[in-house]
Amino acid sequence: MLYAFLQPYHVGIINTQMQLRKVIDNWIDFGKRLCDHKYGYAPNVKLKGHVNATFPYIQSPLDYILPELIKNAMRATAESNLDNPMNAPDVSITIANNDTDFIIKIGDRGGGIPHQNFGKVFQYHFTTSGSCTDERVTRGLFGEMMNADQQGPGGGPMHGFGFGLPTSKAYAEYLGGTLTLQSMQGMGTDVYLRLRHIDGKVESFRI
Repeated sequence: MLYAFLQPYHVGIINTQMQLRKVIDNWIDFGKRLCDHKYGYAPNVKLKGHVNATFPYIQSPLDYILPELIKNAMRATAESNLDNPMNAPDVSITIANNDTDFIIKIGDRGGGIPHQNFGKVFQYHFTTSGSCTDERVTRGLFGEMMNADQQGPGGGPMHGFGFGLPTSKAYAEYLGGTLTLQSMQGMGTDVYLRLRHIDGKVESFRI
């Protein structure tokens, strides 16, 4: 009874009335706090599409996947706009919902993934932590000393050991979905999370 009170609309691990916008908004706020702490500002995020979509789903995998994707988009945007943060482009999140599945597209204009890294982003242990040498990010020698017990020079909650994307992809595929990305080097990256519904309709994912 206490669990039901603390987790309304839940039957076991299933949120029977999951409002996808609320889940995403929660992780946008989380990402903005981390980004502001790391870079001194956070890019704006625009949410569009089927923002009123409500359906039953297992929320816990989304609570792992979404912060990873949103942090990546915010980090790319912040680090590529250090000289003019107030004019940084928005991170764009689009929701598409239909009878078979739902899709979340997270797009940034943070410069894209370098050609030499594109084929590695879903590999475990691959990380770009410490790849930015700008002292506004690393905070110089003192910053590296303070972060020595974290995830590399300038590391911290915004990026880490290279588990986020591959684990998110594994979650998505386990749930009968996909996690893919398209990157335009010199422009930005779009990440597509596609997951099947569990409500027993067309081609639903069976638990």
